[in-house]
Parts: sequence; structure tokens; C-alpha cells
Amino acid sequence: MIKEERLNFIVEELDKRDIVRVSDITKQLDVTDMTIRRDLQDLESRGALIRVHGGAKKVPDTSHNELSHSDKVNVNIEAKEEIAQKIAAEIKTNDTVFLGAGTTIELTHKYLDVDKAKIITNSFYLFNQLKTKPNIELILIGGSFREITGCFVGTIANDFIQGIHVQKAFIGVNGITEQGMYTAHESEGLTQQLVFNNATTRYIIADHSKFNRKDFYHFFTLEEADYIITDNQIDDTLVTHYQSIIEII
Repeated sequence: MIKEERLNFIVEELDKRDIVRVSDITKQLDVTDMTIRRDLQDLESRGALIRVHGGAKKVPDTSHNELSHSDKVNVNIEAKEEIAQKIAAEIKTNDTVFLGAGTTIELTHKYLDVDKAKIITNSFYLFNQLKTKPNIELILIGGSFREITGCFVGTIANDFIQGIHVQKAFIGVNGITEQGMYTAHESEGLTQQLVFNNATTRYIIADHSKFNRKDFYHFFTLEEADYIITDNQIDDTLVTHYQSIIEII
């Protein structure tokens, strides 16, 4: 079992029972104590758990702070439409791309102009928008469904993602700082990280309000990504600052 599979297993076990023990996980996964302790240290650094003697415990529930899909859908509409057009412009005929969940990315369906493309997504809402387009070969990744954001995550989703490669991946975030990208839930973060790991070109999707903001779970660094796609309402000083790290579209 590779590292990301172990991390996902640990997160899912914490979702079930709130506390895990190193001794139990080593038996279940047939790995050494040292391997699991390093995994727990990694997950703690990402904010996914709190290490305790002999294992780890779940972090306090922050889901009440996470905005739902319906909460987000009517926020910053003008910026989202602009970004969606930019995303669509990056998708060329015969591309194989991953489009992640989010109320910005799901608007991309309105602006796609390709003769043919393969689109993979874990977004239920985006799938519903694209399923009737004859020029799109569409793949919906299944798994554990997060109703609050309308996306599929977890072991089943991650196992599928590990077996594919895409030319371009577009992932929305809840926050961006110099340290990298943030999302509200660790399961989504792990899935998003795997997608970026299996993409040639990596696009971060963020409107102007997401800059210099953190959320619960850090899942990727700016240096590892290729582009940020944002809107023209972003402050010029932010553009100058972040362009020293990554190209902004």
C-alpha cells in the first residue's frame, strides 16, 4: 500500500471512531510502527488529526464553518463567470482533463468550445451539466458522497484517481497563501492532492477573495502547481506578489 492510500485509510478510520491506535493500524495494514508514526506526523502537519500517546485523535468538528454548495452558488457570480471562461479557454480539442468540484468550475460547461474532449470529475453538479454534451466523453468518479459540496471522495475515488493520468487538472480552493492551497475538509484535500499528483499541468482555481486566506486543510504548495486562474478584481499588489511564485492567468 502506497503512502497516500495509508493516509486516506487513517482519515477514514478517524471518521468512524474518533481515535486510532498505532498498534491497530500496523496490524490492519501490515506495516511497521515507524511507518505509521511518520504518517500520523504528516497528517498532523496538514491539520487532519492530533497525535496522542500511542495513536491519534480526530480534530474538533469544523463542518459548521464550511459553506454548503447552496451557500456558495450565488456568491461572487461575476468573478466566477470570468474564471469559468478562462478555464474553458485552457481546454483544447482532444484534451483529457480533470475538473474538480466547486461553484466556479461547474460554470465551465457554459463556455466549453471543443470538438472533442475527455473530462473526468468527482463533482455531481458538474456531471449533471455535462452529461448531455455529445462532444464530451464524461467520466464521473464515484466514492463517498459529501452532500455539503456535492463531490465524491474517499478510498474508492482515490483508488480510481491513482490509476489515471490527465493532461490538465483544475482544482478549486478555499484559500491561498505563500504556503500553498487550502480546503475545508481533509478527505477532499487528499483527493485533490492525488489529482494534482497525476496531472501534467496543474491549475489552481481561485477568485480574488481566496487570496491570503487559510482554511482547515493544506493540500498542495504553489511551487508544485503551474498556474492560478483568477478574476480581474484581484488587487494589483497581490498579483505582483504571487506572480513571483506562480504564473497567474
